[in-house]
Amino acid sequence: MFGKLDRYILRSILNPLAMALCVAAMLLTLERMLRLFDFVLDKNGPVDVVWQMLGYLLPHYLGLALPLGLFIGILMAFRNLSLSSELDAMTASGVSMKRLLVPVYALTLLLMVIDFILVAYLQPLAQYRYRELRFEVSSGALGITVPAGEFVEVADGVTLFVGATQGDNRRLQDIFLERRAHGGNRNIFTAAEGAIFAGNADDSLTLRLFNGRQMLIGADNTQPGVLTFDKLDVPLELPSVGVFRARGGEKKEATINELVATLRTENRETFEEYDAFRASFHWRLIHPLTFLALPLLAIAMGVVNKRRPSVIQPVIGIALVIIYHELLEEWGEVQVASGNMSPWVAMWPIYIVFLTLGAVLFRTTSESPGGLHAKTLDQRLAQIGQFSMSLMRRSRHQTS
Repeated sequence: MFGKLDRYILRSILNPLAMALCVAAMLLTLERMLRLFDFVLDKNGPVDVVWQMLGYLLPHYLGLALPLGLFIGILMAFRNLSLSSELDAMTASGVSMKRLLVPVYALTLLLMVIDFILVAYLQPLAQYRYRELRFEVSSGALGITVPAGEFVEVADGVTLFVGATQGDNRRLQDIFLERRAHGGNRNIFTAAEGAIFAGNADDSLTLRLFNGRQMLIGADNTQPGVLTFDKLDVPLELPSVGVFRARGGEKKEATINELVATLRTENRETFEEYDAFRASFHWRLIHPLTFLALPLLAIAMGVVNKRRPSVIQPVIGIALVIIYHELLEEWGEVQVASGNMSPWVAMWPIYIVFLTLGAVLFRTTSESPGGLHAKTLDQRLAQIGQFSMSLMRRSRHQTS
């Protein structure tokens, strides 16, 4: 479908795009991974569940990284083409800037479809499964891990101490176990070695002890009865685990089809979260559509004047993308979710302004072979600012 020039443009974009996605994924997951390790270890849960929880967070992180990664990939590709004079050679041979948008938008449309699938379906399902895993870790439904050198309350009235563990933490050494009855009696077990096995029921475990002693101490603290054993199985009943709630009770867990069905059948009087569902629905439409504006702004900020190359343009471009997303999510979506404003007033004008900004700057870059000058950039930004202010005033007037 594409010629050599189109494939060359795509290769120039894919390398920085892949690098930006990898760096963003590392930065986003590293801090969360440390917090998850602390959470799981604090709840005495199995450590391998951390990787499952990170996997369910991956769609959320991809939704954050894809727009910025695409923007950085296009910006760096056209900046390199501009500084190496390859862009001048292309335009001198009759290839217009609009023609160069063909491979760029082919990649953009593919990523836009992926992003829509992420925010519309994968993120809600993964968000629910992530919260379900947190519930299971907190409730002990995934079993227990016994840290060495610590007294652990494994069940109601049952305290376990292990001196050392081996293998997958199921082989234990230097074991102390105390079981306290309601009448005040205590049953204490000590053993040189032991192992933990699954019990007959889902809410039970079996602690198998080797080469140990059992002491029964009455409530009156009389002389305890002592029993020496070579092997003894001690059943442990775990606390009862509740059932996690059904999916779809929150906007982040509902797919876009479920959002539409809820908005059609409910209203503010019958459904308390109606405005929150409405804000989430419009955000999931705007988020993929944002990809249409990113190539225009990225090319405008990437093409530079070779005689006076500026490093401020990429910084301004990234700042504009971040400010746009912050305004859309932290202001527009919040205003709609609280019921103060309509999404057509609080969210869609922000997207229109961002798209207009990209189109205006791209047109200026196409008409100026040397790229955007600082004075021209200031003028265009001032014009967009005036347009934004007038649009916001109209929105507030319509709201009032």
